[in-house]
Amino acid sequence: YVCRIKYLVMKKILIAILAITIVQSIFSQERISELSFEYEASSRGFYQRIKVEKGILFFQENRNKSKDVTVEIDEKQWEKLVGLVKKVELESLSLFKAPSKRREIDGSAIAKLKVIKNENEFTSTNFDHGNPPLEIKNLVNYIISLSQSGKKD
Repeated sequence: YVCRIKYLVMKKILIAILAITIVQSIFSQERISELSFEYEASSRGFYQRIKVEKGILFFQENRNKSKDVTVEIDEKQWEKLVGLVKKVELESLSLFKAPSKRREIDGSAIAKLKVIKNENEFTSTNFDHGNPPLEIKNLVNYIISLSQSGKKD
């Protein structure tokens, strides 16, 4: 009888540990999906701000404009963004070298990319709008292309 009670207690403890492990796994997977992107480019006569979160993109072309243009991002587009960011070593984002320096002589707008992942911010160095560092070129170009689908002429 004592062995049976020990068996039942051990079984309940094992089930509790398993339940806790499953819940922790679910919460850690949700945290991985906490991802957003911010791209900003500006000069004296140009301004562009793009913020992308899962399912939506906010686009602003005017510093004085109070309302952003919003564009819906479908699952396929979001997965492509996630795939592109996985190819980037985010911890090194601030170390990537800009391939040109036209922004230093007002020849190009100054741009930067910020990636926010699980409450951690990773920000690039400044680079010329239209000419990002090679390591983030595909990601930046894709973010810009997504914003173009929401522009109204």
